[in-house]
Amino acid sequence: MRYNVVPLITLTVLSLFALFIALGTFTIALTGIDAVLWFYFILSLRTVKKLELSAKIFPSRVFTDDEVTCEVSLTNKSKFTLSSVEIQDFSSDGYIVSGDRNTFGSIDPGKSLSLKYSLKYRVRGEHTFYRVKIKSESSLRLFSIERYFDTERKVLVFPKILPIEKFKTILIEPVDGRKTDFKILEDSSHIVGVHEYSDEPFQRIHWKISAHTDQLMVKEYEYTGSSNVRIYIDYNLPREIYARNVWASMRKDYEEYASMAASGIVKYLFERGMPITLKVLGKEIIEITPQMVRDYIPYLDALAIAKGTDEPEDGLLLQNQLISDMYSMSKTTTVVIISMYLTDGIIPILLTAKSRAARLIVFVMPYGFRMPYDKKYDTYAILPGEIKRLRDQSIVLIENNVMIHVMMDNESVDEVIKRYERSLGTL
Repeated sequence: MRYNVVPLITLTVLSLFALFIALGTFTIALTGIDAVLWFYFILSLRTVKKLELSAKIFPSRVFTDDEVTCEVSLTNKSKFTLSSVEIQDFSSDGYIVSGDRNTFGSIDPGKSLSLKYSLKYRVRGEHTFYRVKIKSESSLRLFSIERYFDTERKVLVFPKILPIEKFKTILIEPVDGRKTDFKILEDSSHIVGVHEYSDEPFQRIHWKISAHTDQLMVKEYEYTGSSNVRIYIDYNLPREIYARNVWASMRKDYEEYASMAASGIVKYLFERGMPITLKVLGKEIIEITPQMVRDYIPYLDALAIAKGTDEPEDGLLLQNQLISDMYSMSKTTTVVIISMYLTDGIIPILLTAKSRAARLIVFVMPYGFRMPYDKKYDTYAILPGEIKRLRDQSIVLIENNVMIHVMMDNESVDEVIKRYERSLGTL
């Protein structure tokens, strides 16, 4: 707690000086007023010390652009009224959608002054609320008293879950308790949904729904087999990048896109019974295994909390993580990689990983992607030479069942996945 009494001291000195040089009714009255003001200051100081503050936020776990409500209540536990009080909440970096972080008023003994506002967050991560400032001052601003309350309040913001229509994995291991046909590992008696037709057998078309929607819709059957899925999300800036200052500023936006795409893939696969191992590469490695989860929320926790770095150490590099995990892959493993920037130097490692895994799918998204609800637009983005060479070699890699997709900012993830599904049909 701190206070400012410089104006009051100045007034008191001037009053005593006036009393010294001209003793009279006015100067005596002025000195008496000074004494009352000092008494009022002492009472205000004691009252501010007896103030009690409660602060809460709800909910404490939200998705980006979901609303968070913040409430602050200041209670006067003394027997003296504070006539002028300001509450200022130093909240985190969200943007206000209703209410205000500041409020003014007076507090009678035993009464409270409350502050309530709502905000939203545009980016994922753990957002911290800072101190709450209380300020009381006299009506003539001759003194002011400030007190700060430290409140532990945090909001964990999950990335928005990108809707994924379809994402195939190699299905080899039967799921317990499900009847299975080893050839296709699908239960044709249990339809779980439909999706738009895309070069699939005509016997899978759902004719009744197609008649209502005026477009061909295909049945989705429940899987009776599962694939072990390993997902690598690289939030870090690769060492091979030139113009690092430029790409470092773009990396923060990439983190948001990568986390959205990853959350959509995780949710899609988890709801279909796939055991998922998620490894997020940031300032530290966060790994979530199937044994650690009962739902997909722990995966979202990892995607939300992790933060990338512009100068990753050797142990945080994607290629080194793939090498160290190589013996954890098998012919029932589907490997999914999301990265901002890859060069053709990683191709030998990808081919080695594919030789051990059933399928390898790589998404390279230097400029993010188009959201599914946005219209297609022309892009003027220029790919760096290293990524162009990687894209040019992707045709050869597809022949080896290594799917590398260099995404442009005007492409949606579903478009890329559909292109990937069509490429499978041509192999």
